[in-house]
Amino acid sequence: MDAITTESAPEPRGPYPHVRIDGDHMWVTGQIGRDPQSGAFVDGGFEPEFHQAISNLEAILDEAGVTLADVVHTCVQFVVEDDLDAMNRIYAERFPTPYPARTSFGAAFLWKGATVQIDAVVRRPTA
Repeated sequence: MDAITTESAPEPRGPYPHVRIDGDHMWVTGQIGRDPQSGAFVDGGFEPEFHQAISNLEAILDEAGVTLADVVHTCVQFVVEDDLDAMNRIYAERFPTPYPARTSFGAAFLWKGATVQIDAVVRRPTA
């Protein structure tokens, strides 16, 4: 198995890479709304954080040579139930159809006060 960590996404804050690759599948570590350069959360709450989390996911996928179109499953965790409609709208805006399968659920808390986190399973296209 291979592992990738990129400077284009926020530095992992624990003993894990951004992505692990096994054959034609990749598992991307959960991404939150942190700016890749400063490491700080983007301002504005849920919507900007979710957009940034997806942008971080895209940066990792780009480093691995794939795109959001190659994502087959995501898991989205969010803290405030009222953010569900915004989450669905942003998800539909950012991911191409056919959309990846998805699990989403409320969480009591996320790392350092994040409002949302997304991880992904990706199928690498065969040559």
